[in-house]
Amino acid sequence: MSERQKMNVEIYGQLYTLRVAPEDKANVEKIARRVDEMMRQVGGGQSHLDYRDVAVLAAMNIAEEYFKLQKEYQELVTILDDEK
Repeated sequence: MSERQKMNVEIYGQLYTLRVAPEDKANVEKIARRVDEMMRQVGGGQSHLDYRDVAVLAAMNIAEEYFKLQKEYQELVTILDDEK
C-alpha cells in the first residue's frame, strides 16, 4: 500500500485537506467534484438553507442514486444468472 499524501479538494466553497494514496487521487477528485455538484444543485437558490442542511440533502440525493444503481446491478446479475 502506498504512502498517503495530503491533497486539497474544494467542496461548496470550503477547502478540505485529505490524506490519500497517490493512486486514489484521481478518484478522490472525481468524488469531490460530484459532491460539490450535488451540493450546488441542492443549495442553488435556497438561501435559507445553511451549509449543514445542504450537505445532508446532497448526501440523501447521492445515497438515492447509489441505491438505485445497486438495485439495477442486482437486477442485471439476476438476469445473467437466469440465462446460465
